[in-house]
Amino acid sequence: MESVLLLRRRKGIDGLEISRSAARRATDALRRHLAHGFDALLPERRRDLPFSLNVLGMGFDTAQMEKADLVHLHWIGGRTVDFTRLSHIRRPLVYTLHDMFACTAGCHCTMDCDRFRDECRGSCPQLGTPRLFRGLPAWLFSRKRRSFARIPSLTLVTPSLWLKREVEKGCMFPGRRIVQIYNPVDTDLFRPAEDREAIRAALGIPSGAFVIACGATGLFNPVKGGHFIPLVLEELYRRGHRNLHLLLFGNQEKNVEFPFPSTNAGFITDMNKLAGLYSAADIFLNPTLQDVLSNVALESMACKTPSVTFRTGGVPEVVLDGRTGLVAPQGDLDQMAGHCERLIRDGKLLLALAEEGRQHAEQTFSYPVIAARHAALYEETLREYRREG
Repeated sequence: MESVLLLRRRKGIDGLEISRSAARRATDALRRHLAHGFDALLPERRRDLPFSLNVLGMGFDTAQMEKADLVHLHWIGGRTVDFTRLSHIRRPLVYTLHDMFACTAGCHCTMDCDRFRDECRGSCPQLGTPRLFRGLPAWLFSRKRRSFARIPSLTLVTPSLWLKREVEKGCMFPGRRIVQIYNPVDTDLFRPAEDREAIRAALGIPSGAFVIACGATGLFNPVKGGHFIPLVLEELYRRGHRNLHLLLFGNQEKNVEFPFPSTNAGFITDMNKLAGLYSAADIFLNPTLQDVLSNVALESMACKTPSVTFRTGGVPEVVLDGRTGLVAPQGDLDQMAGHCERLIRDGKLLLALAEEGRQHAEQTFSYPVIAARHAALYEETLREYRREG
């Protein structure tokens, strides 16, 4: 099996740009400016949640794609491609949904909104649409659905059972096949460190401290639930715990005070270093409020560091409650703190969760397992396409 990666912009990644000509780059720049101008007409839009209009998506050369037997789409939000041109690709398409964007007018995280089940009619709580644009969400939804409906062969892949159920509740893809295949984790890279104490010493973490790790891109935005972290730690302090150390990594947009000593490793681009940070922790605190699967919980688990998390989206498919980590009802601060306290006190349980978590990562999420599932899907899709064509 051979593959070629087609990219909107190539930044140190092997692959081909889908739009390389000067004219297309100029057109793309114009589209960006027009989209930003339109965005200014929505002053009440929530800036802390992503929304992609995709009205002015970038064109692409379908000839590049038609050299392949099959085309697998991943991230196509944020004006990456013009949806109306997808039906021009005369090849079977497989589309992996990495969030809710494909099912909505443009929201990537629906949070508590379920209007995508009814074609996003009415005023959108994320756009805060003024009366003049009250019908915009429904129009965007309809335009996207018509574009998808024109694609002759389209198979959807969701990285979690939770997202599969959400797609099935909506009305964007009637009659389309939906297959659930988890995101993989590199279990050779994300594995327990050979010398955890050396990593801790290099980070300045005191010997004997119980280390709680937290990390994500945009940790303190509403989706990641980072505002729960100081609350959980304050509750642990109130319960008498003192020998704790917080290990942070990722983007933190604001300074937050914690009741315990902390080490901030910043934004990590070196995956080997990231694996070491996971290994340096005793537990990983993951208060996410909407997540398709949670890569951080998956990576941490592969490093034998169990997560304490909320029952959110597809996260419980990674963090099996009582087996590979502990799960609290969403927003339940007391139970999340209680789960942390339980693992602080019960080293035997902590070790058992770590061992089964590593097994779960290897048996369910490793590259060979997920690659085999994709290969089988490609073969089945091509057989059906050739039979019907």
